Amino acid sequence: MHGQPNIIIPQLINAFRQGNFSNVVDAIEASPALVNVDPVVVQLYGGSLRKLAEHKKAGKVFEKGLKKFPSSTDLMNSYGNFLLESGNAVKASQLFRKASSINAGSFDYKYNLTRSLYAEKKYREALQLGEQLVEARSNHVSLLILLAAIQVELGNIAIAEAHLVSALNIDNRNVTALNNLGNLKRGQGKLVEAIRNYELALTHAVQAKADTPLIYQNLAAVIGLNGDTDSSLAVYQKGLSRFPTNSELNKEYAHFAWIKNVSSPFAFFEEQLSGENADLVLVYCELMLRIGEPSKARYWLEKLVGHTDKSISIAATAHLSSALRDLGEFEAALTLSESKLKETQGDNVALLVEKGYALLSLRKYKEAIVVFEKVCRIAPLNQGYWTLLSTAYKANGNSNKYKNLCNYQCFVHATKLLTDSAANNSFVQELKDHLSTLHNDERHPIGQSLRNGSQTFENLLDNKHQLLQALRRVLEERAQEFIGSLKTEKKHPFLSRLSDNLNFIGSWSVSLRRSGFHKSHYHSEGWLSGVLYVDVPEEVNQGGNGWLCFGRPDINGVVMDEDYAIKPEAGTVVFFPSYLWHGTNPIETESQRMTVAFDIVPN
Repeated sequence: MHGQPNIIIPQLINAFRQGNFSNVVDAIEASPALVNVDPVVVQLYGGSLRKLAEHKKAGKVFEKGLKKFPSSTDLMNSYGNFLLESGNAVKASQLFRKASSINAGSFDYKYNLTRSLYAEKKYREALQLGEQLVEARSNHVSLLILLAAIQVELGNIAIAEAHLVSALNIDNRNVTALNNLGNLKRGQGKLVEAIRNYELALTHAVQAKADTPLIYQNLAAVIGLNGDTDSSLAVYQKGLSRFPTNSELNKEYAHFAWIKNVSSPFAFFEEQLSGENADLVLVYCELMLRIGEPSKARYWLEKLVGHTDKSISIAATAHLSSALRDLGEFEAALTLSESKLKETQGDNVALLVEKGYALLSLRKYKEAIVVFEKVCRIAPLNQGYWTLLSTAYKANGNSNKYKNLCNYQCFVHATKLLTDSAANNSFVQELKDHLSTLHNDERHPIGQSLRNGSQTFENLLDNKHQLLQALRRVLEERAQEFIGSLKTEKKHPFLSRLSDNLNFIGSWSVSLRRSGFHKSHYHSEGWLSGVLYVDVPEEVNQGGNGWLCFGRPDINGVVMDEDYAIKPEAGTVVFFPSYLWHGTNPIETESQRMTVAFDIVPN
């Protein structure tokens, strides 16, 4: 491309529209003065770099361009879109606001501001602006889809569905609208309708050569939920034939194949393992660690520790340290994590946690305390870090600090689900009958504490089944009663966050069979956890079988007895802070033990 700017710029625009992004970049870099001529050149340059995944360079181009053309609203808009795609919604909103204030009549700027507000989770402000826009553009399909997404976050499912139906009335082949409507139906437990929408989404996407791994994942998952294992596996495999190196699709297939006891559930993964597919290798190694195959993980992780991508190198180092600990090589694990921490000259939490784990395994408890206190300062909301700190306190004999975190007498609360005994028994029996229809898997999930049993999919208490919604309401009432009995204490990971405004972030049912148990574990993402006993075998009355035990760590090289235990009783719900180590003793008879477990966080 040669000549005057008024000749070159139209050529650049045409090349960009045709997708010739490398040509655009080469032409501008051959004549760098062009970026000072017109802001559209900056947009084309930054936009092309963005399309070529040169994100760091693109950001610098946009930033420098805005300094040269500070009042260019189109440049603000382009940079805002780049920032939004890069995950910086806050700065994107600032640019969209500024562009909208300069040019109040622009629909695009306000639409993009609605998108960034949604990304910031400012749902009510996003809704207010979006509803103003839809009055002017009632047939704008993308806006209707965005409004539906906002309404979902606000809990207005019926309104969200109406928006998606409106979008499909305008464009009945819109893949995003069909997929999102499938998501709504799935959340409502209307699996057949969900399947129909996902199938349409996939059909139209394939015809348009725009299919994505996510559509295959959604369709396969909901077919599996509907009980058709073979068809679900077939959809997963079809997706993997199209996207063989996609990490999430491989991971979901492996999880599903594992619980269905399919032979070689990791075969698709293993066909694609190579240094070129580092992200895929990391996911595979994480799964190997979770199923107790540290040697397989070690083989690949040792190849990635020196990867040129810093984030991959750090993740591989943390996973390799974990593999070494599982293999009993505690000194090697400590040396590895410490070496990488020095190399990166930072406080990477994953590496610090691995260092702390290794110190615990090596019985260097005082040093472990220093590490975990630091980690808790960096990420105080992660409950797992408080678990590890409490373990270090206990191991080191810091009884007061340990009791401050793990006051079992105060923090573990057992109560009947319903106060009326007859009503409680009747409700729990009805719940047992319903939950029994949901336990169809042959194997425990990957990466869960469960052994020799099955666990339900999805968030159980989000299910719209009348019985499960009644259960959710009662559990929330019992949780509020327990929380109301406690006193707020600043800086305490549990007591500092007391609230009666609660949100269930995860819920599931577990059925244990012979030799079934839960490994001792904690819930990193929760705040208040709980378990409702639905069906309890007679053997809990002898030898502590099936009892819920607190304070017994599951760390290689660390041996500690439990501090507190509760005997299960049908119709009883137990609440406790999510950071407490908890697990169960095995069930030895053929009788099942069925529970509903959940995690709660304060809103």
